[in-house]
Amino acid sequence: MKKKQFIAAISSSALASGMAQGAILYSGPVNSALPATASFPDVSTNYDMNADGIGDFYVGFDGFSGPNDQKPYIEGYDANVPGSAPLASYDTNTSSWGLQVTPFGTMIDSNYLAADPTKAYFWQDGGAHYVGEWNNTAITEGYVGMELWDSSGNTNFGWVRLIYDGVDSPKSLTVVDYGYETTPFTGIIAGATNEVGAPDIYVQPQSQTNAVGASVQFNVTYLANPPPTLQWMTGPTNGHGPYTPLSDGGIILGSSTATLTINGATAANAADYIVVISNSLGSVTSSPPATLTVVAPVVTPAQPILFGGVTGNFYVTVTGGLTPTYQWRHDTTNLSDGGRIAGATTGHLQISNLQTTDAGNYDVLLNFGSGPAPSVVSSLTVLPVAQESLYDAAVLAAAPVAYYRLNESGNPATSNLVAYDNAGGFNGVYGIDVTNGFAGVKGPDAADGFPGFAANNAAVLITPYDTNSWITLAPWNLNTNSVTFTAWVNPSAPPNSQAGVVYAGTTSSTDAGIDYYWETNSAGEMQLSYAWNEGPGNDEDLFFQSDLVTPTNEWSFVAVAVTSSNATLYMFNAEATNSAVDESYLAGIFDPNGSTNLVMPFNSPEYIGSDPAGASFGAENFTGTIGAVAIFNQTLTSNQLQTLYNAATGVLPPVNLQIAVVGTQVQVTWPMGSLLQATNLKGPWTTNYLASSPYLVTPTGSGSMFYRVVVP
Repeated sequence: MKKKQFIAAISSSALASGMAQGAILYSGPVNSALPATASFPDVSTNYDMNADGIGDFYVGFDGFSGPNDQKPYIEGYDANVPGSAPLASYDTNTSSWGLQVTPFGTMIDSNYLAADPTKAYFWQDGGAHYVGEWNNTAITEGYVGMELWDSSGNTNFGWVRLIYDGVDSPKSLTVVDYGYETTPFTGIIAGATNEVGAPDIYVQPQSQTNAVGASVQFNVTYLANPPPTLQWMTGPTNGHGPYTPLSDGGIILGSSTATLTINGATAANAADYIVVISNSLGSVTSSPPATLTVVAPVVTPAQPILFGGVTGNFYVTVTGGLTPTYQWRHDTTNLSDGGRIAGATTGHLQISNLQTTDAGNYDVLLNFGSGPAPSVVSSLTVLPVAQESLYDAAVLAAAPVAYYRLNESGNPATSNLVAYDNAGGFNGVYGIDVTNGFAGVKGPDAADGFPGFAANNAAVLITPYDTNSWITLAPWNLNTNSVTFTAWVNPSAPPNSQAGVVYAGTTSSTDAGIDYYWETNSAGEMQLSYAWNEGPGNDEDLFFQSDLVTPTNEWSFVAVAVTSSNATLYMFNAEATNSAVDESYLAGIFDPNGSTNLVMPFNSPEYIGSDPAGASFGAENFTGTIGAVAIFNQTLTSNQLQTLYNAATGVLPPVNLQIAVVGTQVQVTWPMGSLLQATNLKGPWTTNYLASSPYLVTPTGSGSMFYRVVVP
């Protein structure tokens, strides 16, 4: 009688083809147990697979003193005599041969493994190397691939099924059964027999979770003789049906084979699946039902909070290799290209010059040919221009890729607090030990001599040697060597060697950002530095000595502006005495090395407050407070950086309002601030809260409209 086996899943189509290639000689149950004994002598038993009077292999326990004493093995006879050898693999960790344990259903043929006539242990060399996942202190079952060789050069492939009991005392090794393919040089499936019988399922179809659009496969592994018929069926996800037979067509393939394929699964395919296997001697139904869960595609960013006037970007990623059609929606209304909308029927939706009316829920309908599949909704919040501080307005006017104000009021200790990018949606996540505005950590403000920030401006406090004290950012995907990083820093003590301020990468080919030099200067002070990949054979400028020192317990505005051939480090600082600004200065240091800065992808997470190379122990964390980090996909000039710093100090840059005719409309543009309008030059003036630059107006012919801009 056939027994249930501990086996691993394979394709039943492979099993069937293996059985069809030739005749299989099967031993039937052997169940011959060999117990371990004390050291000396070696204990073993010989087996003649094909009953030709010549032993083919033997199993035993090593009886020789040493690290392998009392450990089980299987050994074939020397290859120069008729017999067999285990198909073994070489373990380079221990310089010895180890038993290759094979799961049920594996094809054993000339491609499997080269034969080796030496002893091969289940457990090796006293070095705790478990070969083939056999454990010296567990009950383990599996197959060993064999080859039978004769003096004429013919090879027949076979298998031996063994159970090793490393739990009970004495430990034992049992030969359960074995079989081989009688046709020379023909492979055999481990576990295949020539028994006649009703279908027997060895591996049930498994439940699984897949993304929308994925190619899903359910597999069943069985033995049956005569060959059976198969029928896959589907029903509701309740575990008991009723079930409806499937047939090939559309996205369904293999409904009467061992592998059912669903090409491009959607929510409509989320169901229970069973297979009925039948031949003339009986039938069997897989159990329990295999449940398919289909996960809707995710739109990124998930919950963007962006300032009015910037460009909103939404992305959806489809897995599985199939290409769908796309239809983006805003509050369930289909979008179409035109005006400020682009990519409405692609995987990337763009909304330029965001208005407060653009706020709402965005999703995308995917269609793989079997009906629309909606994505997860992304909820967009648009911050009115009126909420911008003067510094916010100056940063946004310079068109940042990302702008992290770091003024979130939630508690990072509750896990997964979002650090919002209010310019590009490349949101980050706070480490649970970061301290922020929730605990009263404040950023630069009027009391520090920077009235250009909001009165309640917050920042983040980073702690060194704490692996939960930094912010991890979504990849910016800049793919550039023209970039500017800016940040506000307030060290509470001299920063650690190579401490990161805003940083990406872990190797010389990916390092980029603002950090500190690896040692102090002659005055014992840590110097501001930066990193950028200069190509093979060149050192990145991680160790560039700038002699720029950010003073402790006061705010400095720092920046690095990179081009393809050089980089410049900047530090702006206002020293405050009795709350009155008494000095300000700019320090700009040009990299004297004449670097060739390679294009960097920025396709992996970036950090605020740490260099990820030291992330495992936090040694390269910043020491102190960081605020208002911005990333620009361009090299800002010193004048542009001076403008940002001046805005923080309350100095307004020139504001030019421009009006032009664009087609049949009037376009109003301005660099920052809020648009005011009136029907009379003397007013009254009202704020147009829906307007962001550039603002298009359709003339009505009903009278004049006057505009002006006010900057906070």
